[in-house]
Amino acid sequence: MPAKLDQSPLQRRRPTLARWAMAIAAGVAIVGCRPSTPPQTEAINPAPAAPTASAPEPVARPTETPTATPAAPATTPTATLPNALVKEWQPLSDVLLAFGPMTLTPDQVQWGSGQTSPYTLVSTEGGYLLELEANPSFYDTQNRYIKLIPKSDANASDSIEVAFYTNADQLQSDEYVMYGGYFAE
Repeated sequence: MPAKLDQSPLQRRRPTLARWAMAIAAGVAIVGCRPSTPPQTEAINPAPAAPTASAPEPVARPTETPTATPAAPATTPTATLPNALVKEWQPLSDVLLAFGPMTLTPDQVQWGSGQTSPYTLVSTEGGYLLELEANPSFYDTQNRYIKLIPKSDANASDSIEVAFYTNADQLQSDEYVMYGGYFAE
C-alpha cells in the first residue's frame, strides 16, 4: 500500500480559502458592473375603459358650520430704520467727500450734493438694506441699493459704513461698486 503523505491543517485549508477569496472577488466584480442607480422604468397605463353612463355621486355636506377666519389687518406694519440712524452723517471716507453729508429721514435719504431719493427698507440682515427709488448717480454710476452697516449697536451708533450696489445681481453676490464710512457729530 502506498504511503499517505501527512498534510498539515494549513495545507488542507488553502484550497477552501482560495475558493472563498475567488467567490468574494467575483461578487465584488459583479457589483462593480451594476449601475449605481436603478434603471428608470416607465409605468404602463392601461387603456381607459369605455365611458359608462352613471349618475354623479352626491357631495357630502358637513354637519358643522365652518368657523369664521379672522380678517387680515387693514395695514401691515412696515420696517423702519432705528431712530439712532435717522440723522445727518458726515463723510469719513475720501470716496464719499464729493457727495457731502448724508441725511437719513424715516422715508428718504439725501446727500449734500443735492441728490435725494425715497427708499424702502428691504432687509435688516447684516445691516439695513435700502432700495432707492430715484437711483441716484455717483461717479456716473446709478445706484439702486445701499446697505447701512452700523459699527456698533444700531440704537447707539456713531459711525456707519455704506455699501453701494447698482442692481439686485450685484447685491446677491455682494459686489458693491462703492464703499465708505460716515460718522455722526
